[in-house]
Amino acid sequence: MAYQDFAAVYDRMMADVDYAGLCDRMLTLLQRRGHIPRLVLDAACGTGSFTKQLADRGLDVIGVDCSEEMLNAARSKLEGQPVLLLCQDLCRLDLYGTVDTVFCTLDGLNHLTDKRALKTALKRIALFLEPGGFFVFDVNTLYKHQHILGNNTFVMEEDGLFAVWQNGQGPAGMVQINLEIFVADGERYTRLRESFPERAYSSTELRQMLQATGFTLLGRYDFDTLGPVRKTSEKMICVARRV
Repeated sequence: MAYQDFAAVYDRMMADVDYAGLCDRMLTLLQRRGHIPRLVLDAACGTGSFTKQLADRGLDVIGVDCSEEMLNAARSKLEGQPVLLLCQDLCRLDLYGTVDTVFCTLDGLNHLTDKRALKTALKRIALFLEPGGFFVFDVNTLYKHQHILGNNTFVMEEDGLFAVWQNGQGPAGMVQINLEIFVADGERYTRLRESFPERAYSSTELRQMLQATGFTLLGRYDFDTLGPVRKTSEKMICVARRV
């Protein structure tokens, strides 16, 4: 999945995401554990909006994404900041050394829909994370996939952009997402299409896969409140430590 067309409009479609607030919440969870990040990996960094938040806070950051188009947008956004960007699949992650903290935001791990692929990615992340280092990530919950995304259709319209987001629910927490995007180009519109699956994993599945790949799951938190995960939580943040 390269997001070749999606990269061009991704930031406009995600304009309502509070990246600064998300960064603050994740750093707060680490501070509660007595951990101060210094050299960090932003896994599946996309167009670099979260990466920039980390860099703006003075952290040394490596950003990794499998889409060169997404990384091109990130390079423009991060111009002048000492951030290393690498085009890599998480299942083939290969850094120059270890980091003390890994972040993966905006349901990056949900895009790994095969359990074997997810375990492979987790093993690669563990390999380049220092023992005792922290892995903080957010994921969509089964509740969101089953009751919010499901077989529903969403429409987004703003100046020069019209998007239709159609979902098809599958088994085992799977959702197929199909995007039809129309972008104004003068008096005409350019039509873009993107299609990709996401999979939500249960807390038990995540815990077991983390344990099998060298991590201890320390806590799960509601994405918006940092309180306990509820039955109706649509996203959760997980904090894990490298054994």
